[in-house]
Amino acid sequence: MFLPRREIHMNKIYAITVTAILLFAGCGSTEQTSGFFVGSISGTAAATPADTTEAFERQAPAPDDTLLNCSFDSPLDRPFGANLRYDTWGSALHIDNGYFDSPVVLLSTAGLVEDGLVQAVFSITDAPSHAVCGVVLRASGPEDFLLMGVNGRGQYTVQLCRNGMWMPVMGLDAFESSRLLPWSLTEVEISVEVHGCYADLSVNGQLIQVVKTSVPPTGQIGVFIDERMNADLDRITVMPL
Repeated sequence: MFLPRREIHMNKIYAITVTAILLFAGCGSTEQTSGFFVGSISGTAAATPADTTEAFERQAPAPDDTLLNCSFDSPLDRPFGANLRYDTWGSALHIDNGYFDSPVVLLSTAGLVEDGLVQAVFSITDAPSHAVCGVVLRASGPEDFLLMGVNGRGQYTVQLCRNGMWMPVMGLDAFESSRLLPWSLTEVEISVEVHGCYADLSVNGQLIQVVKTSVPPTGQIGVFIDERMNADLDRITVMPL
């Protein structure tokens, strides 16, 4: 059976058009460069499965690396979560623990995945001279963390709490000649700069101690208020470096 010449001509045009469309859609290279496919018509690049897996492994569990600078200017500021029993007013979080025999550990929703700076500013309103306020690092719960802080005697302390058991690392030397800070501190700014397995502890702008840890002290952070202590937290900062 022979087709009319007009129909044969239309079939040729259709075949040429389909071929051109397929060739145009196939343009672009699937060559890999730096782990990504390039040459997409839309200009976007799709990651390979290997890159997706690597990116997933780089993401640590919550809390993520977070930029936090809370000065409690609003009663709605909640850097430690919504279910907090302490009041915020006068640009401070008022942590009243003066009638209790157990310390308060408040864990922030922010944390460090890599190197960074953690800073807390306290105003001590009432406390025994031995009571400690400080910064909590590498917390996996309210009974597992690394504490860096100071007391009213001007002594610094670095302690490890594991399952509620305290293990001293350094500091709290009883000898007067070894005190590095003034007596009866009322305004305390504690800064810890984490870089690798080192943590630089500074108090009121003075570098006090460089602490080496077996693993990087990253992870969830927080603040520590000792038993029988009332303190105002004026600011908390978490800043990746």
